[in-house]
Amino acid sequence: MHFTLHLTSDCNLRCKYCYTPPIKSKEMSSEVSKRSIDFITKTSPENAGVIFFGGEPLLKKDLIIQTVEYAKSLEKKGKAKFHYKVTTNGLLLDEEFLEYSLKNSIYMGISIDGIKEAHDYHRKNAKGKGSFDRVIQKAKLLLQYQPYSNVLMVVSPETVEYFYDSVVFLLDFGFKYIISSLNYAGNWNDEKLNILKKQYKKISKLYEKLTLKEHKFYFSPFEKKLASHIMGNKYKDYECHFGVRQISISPNGDIFPWVQFVKYDGSTESYKIGDIRKGIDHKKQSYLYRKSRNLQDICKNCALRERCDNKCACIKFQTTGEIDKVSPILCGHERMIIPIVDKLGEKLYKKGSSVFMQKHYNNYYPLISFFQDMEEEIILRTKDLIMKKNGGKNET
Repeated sequence: MHFTLHLTSDCNLRCKYCYTPPIKSKEMSSEVSKRSIDFITKTSPENAGVIFFGGEPLLKKDLIIQTVEYAKSLEKKGKAKFHYKVTTNGLLLDEEFLEYSLKNSIYMGISIDGIKEAHDYHRKNAKGKGSFDRVIQKAKLLLQYQPYSNVLMVVSPETVEYFYDSVVFLLDFGFKYIISSLNYAGNWNDEKLNILKKQYKKISKLYEKLTLKEHKFYFSPFEKKLASHIMGNKYKDYECHFGVRQISISPNGDIFPWVQFVKYDGSTESYKIGDIRKGIDHKKQSYLYRKSRNLQDICKNCALRERCDNKCACIKFQTTGEIDKVSPILCGHERMIIPIVDKLGEKLYKKGSSVFMQKHYNNYYPLISFFQDMEEEIILRTKDLIMKKNGGKNET
């Protein structure tokens, strides 16, 4: 189970598509963070994922460290087992915090929308200046410490023409895990959707080319759609489980089903499912979960209904204001992407791509891949040390 701690409502960027514009008045105290860890310990002691979120969570670096240290003290007593992640815009990353993250296994996810034209269109600072030049320097530093960090990119109608170029850029930059998501609330029209379709097809060809060359990388949503076909009924375990497998804790300790429902204007109060002091209202939690998974009549007879994101409450809420209503943009997107990805998967399967087969049919592939990469890294570093010892001559 994953628990997202909303440390602050403040942010050092003013991204145009942000679903919760930053304000400075909401900060999580150390008392609330400790109580949150106590609550998490009671709720999911075996394996709890703690995600530090904002606003921009690195505005509260000290609180992150305090929270991790407190959680570690509980681990030493055998009360729980934690793992950590920070979702950041990257601008406040520094070597000191990255060293701490490395020692304490805090996994970092950084937001970069792609090439400069795509990133700077929405991701601006308070003065209206784009943040690409700064974040790309921080990204280099991050990959030195955590080469498996994922990069989160948002594709909007205004930037969709840069989608393919942005994916190429991020892969060439060194990212192995690209998590791409659509700004569903954007002003999508037929023209922009046609561009998106062409971009997906170009990315599909790139995916095929790199996979056949045995490049190892992860690109969502392609991986999700491939898995939805290959895994069949088992794929349901990986779908959105709204408020059941993931919950959010607001700065004052209120509990909501997911990040998009932590707002500070009272508009989502009806989605509150408890607080860290009294615990979860399981009756309400169950009601909201069942409601989020209700299929509309238009979905019930659709051949893609089991592979579609129609069960994602956040996307539905973002586009319709309800957790049980599917928007035309979501429906259109799923009907667009699934055939493209299925054609890609069929090609790679018929060609017997070893990377494709391992990635999607071997449950141990992530672990095997990691050790292979570590072995290659050790060999390269050893060669480098020998060359330095030999005055730059390669005698290996």
